[in-house]
Amino acid sequence: MGPTYTVMSFNLRVIVPSDPFNWDDRKHWIAETINAYTPDVIGTQEATIPMLEWLKDRFKESYEVYAVNRTVSTEVGEFSAVFVKKSRFTIGSKGSFMLSETPDIIGSMGWDAHCERICSWLELIPTGETQPVLRFFNTHLDHMGKLARKEGLKLIRDEIRSKDNTKSLPVILTGDFNDVPDSEPLAEVSSMESCYSCFTAEEKERSLTFHAFEGGIKGDPIDYIFGTNGVEFLTVRIIRDSTDGGYPSDHYPVLAKVKLCK
Repeated sequence: MGPTYTVMSFNLRVIVPSDPFNWDDRKHWIAETINAYTPDVIGTQEATIPMLEWLKDRFKESYEVYAVNRTVSTEVGEFSAVFVKKSRFTIGSKGSFMLSETPDIIGSMGWDAHCERICSWLELIPTGETQPVLRFFNTHLDHMGKLARKEGLKLIRDEIRSKDNTKSLPVILTGDFNDVPDSEPLAEVSSMESCYSCFTAEEKERSLTFHAFEGGIKGDPIDYIFGTNGVEFLTVRIIRDSTDGGYPSDHYPVLAKVKLCK
């Protein structure tokens, strides 16, 4: 029996003044969500500098955060930040690359993308041990460019394989992919198991994850947790909690309990 961990993918929604729920409320709802489910690892998307500063301070006792800005700036930008529960893991090797033709150049845009897009990865070492047991990738694919989504996922897949050739580890990939399960871009990671593979046909019809602050359940997801190299999904749920009719984000977070069999 391998170790089990809980993993969350959570698009936090950038601060937009015209949104029906403002950041000063939402940040507490986000914190409540994290506290309610206490995931061992959280792949977040759309954290901006002020959001990340607040969350890092709020969770400084319980989570270590790895985050690289997708733009070269100390004032603006977004992060695909990964939150790692200190009681479960320490962070080993880590890195980030752009989803572009020049992945090593932070701030570069790829293909038909509308925005800069980044993928951050890290190796996770169980607390008190010395060797990593999991390689974790987190990203946010472009919302406009279909080619950028396809090529971005291809780049991530190739990076996963390259690292696996050096040292094989179980792999988890989280993210907002801005596309539905049967889309052409997602075919690039068809060799990995989707968290939704354990959903029934009825659950798949009710697997909406982007709800634009309106709630609802019918539809397809665009937020994912993928696993490979001995990652087994035990349970998966889409978290639809709301507070006083308000939602922590315009996306529902996705939560999975996984077993590492390798």
